[in-house]
Amino acid sequence: MDSLIPTVEKLLRQVAEQEILTRFNNLKEADIQFKDDHGDPVTTADLEAENRIQEGLLKILPESHVIGEEGAFKYPKILEKLNENKTVWLVDPLDGTRNFSSGKACYAVICALVLDGRTEMGWVLDPVAGICITVQRGKGAYCGAQKLNRIYQPDTIHSMTGSISENIQRRLHKLDNTKVPGRFVRYHCVGREYMDLALGKLQFALYGGKLMPWDHAAGVLMLEETGAFVRSVETKAAYSPRHSGSSGEQLLIAPNEPTFDSLIQIISSKK
Repeated sequence: MDSLIPTVEKLLRQVAEQEILTRFNNLKEADIQFKDDHGDPVTTADLEAENRIQEGLLKILPESHVIGEEGAFKYPKILEKLNENKTVWLVDPLDGTRNFSSGKACYAVICALVLDGRTEMGWVLDPVAGICITVQRGKGAYCGAQKLNRIYQPDTIHSMTGSISENIQRRLHKLDNTKVPGRFVRYHCVGREYMDLALGKLQFALYGGKLMPWDHAAGVLMLEETGAFVRSVETKAAYSPRHSGSSGEQLLIAPNEPTFDSLIQIISSKK
């Protein structure tokens, strides 16, 4: 199994170079479509990259199953594979499509390997920077040859930088600014945010809505392996790709449990 880490990374890099980077800032009008009434874009790069990655993963593990974001949009029942004792790949071929299609160099390729409902390996690649963070359960997370150490432990909540929705940001800006995190961001690319959380550039993140497994499985394992505390806001249950995709869930990533509890109090504050 250890050989899967470099093999899959090589596949993702090849596909990103051939199908994504060649189209960045080079999309034609016909290359951009919209999947739903919310204006969620999908490009030729998304579709071709997913096809190529799926083809490559099935060559690596012929008896496995691949759940890609674009394929699952057309055939949502494929998510039921996660509830079976199967070997499943989760793929987001181009996370941050809106950034990509508007010429912003903030997007990622995400892949996770799930065995019997538990994430065992993950890959998050930034094609522009050429950086890939990999993770294997029980063996740590790596950026190249460098093992990533325990996530940054802040001295105070105010010294933290984290990702939350713009709506919550506006509400927290009305509070005593000495008691809330000092800086808020939102990349609109969860893969790049997970990378910066693992690298210590961000210290917390709150995600809600539909927590689709291709967005979060690899990143959550990556952060757990660096010592972060990742739990459901509602139940404090550990993340599972099997429980993803239902509306109303919230997932909070923090450096440790006490900070997790403090952040929940702050985020839920009304005044």
